[in-house]
Amino acid sequence: MEQLNLDFGTKEEKGMVNKVGEELAKARKRKGLSQEKLALELPVSRESLAKYEIGTRNIPDDLRDDIAIALDDVEYYFVTWSAAAGEVAIPYLDGDYIDKHPSSMMILTKKETSEALENLENVCWYKPNHCIDDLEKKQLKQAMFEILDAATSLVNLVGVLCRDYKFSMKGIFKEWRLSLKLRNYKK
Repeated sequence: MEQLNLDFGTKEEKGMVNKVGEELAKARKRKGLSQEKLALELPVSRESLAKYEIGTRNIPDDLRDDIAIALDDVEYYFVTWSAAAGEVAIPYLDGDYIDKHPSSMMILTKKETSEALENLENVCWYKPNHCIDDLEKKQLKQAMFEILDAATSLVNLVGVLCRDYKFSMKGIFKEWRLSLKLRNYKK
């Protein structure tokens, strides 16, 4: 009989295990899959899948890619990215003021990108790092926040377009990474 490992560490880690499990269940349901059907696509039993979904078992690292490929669900990618990268991840925008229609997301993306570019104009670029005063550091920090807002809206727009036009988000990212290599932006 399999031994359950219920020691997930900190309260925050336990919460993330539950969050990923809950999102796995939501993604599976969004794709119209039963636990049995998804388990058939994975090297895992239906019972184990159920334990991942309710958070009593942590999803093994070697199974995460298989699940992501089988589901190819935009929201699931965002949650698992956050689980893997912690605070250094682009969040899925799902707040009350977010309209997930492609044109609304495009307008948000234009607004956030414009704000980021405006803030970059306020940064002192000519001084060496050790000569920047507190006000200039504050402006730099604000510019970084605006850049992150722009990046977040851009990646969420890609997610919305993938969802609405039935593109595989994983496939889009794979092709994009290849294009980065072809343009010598990435080794």
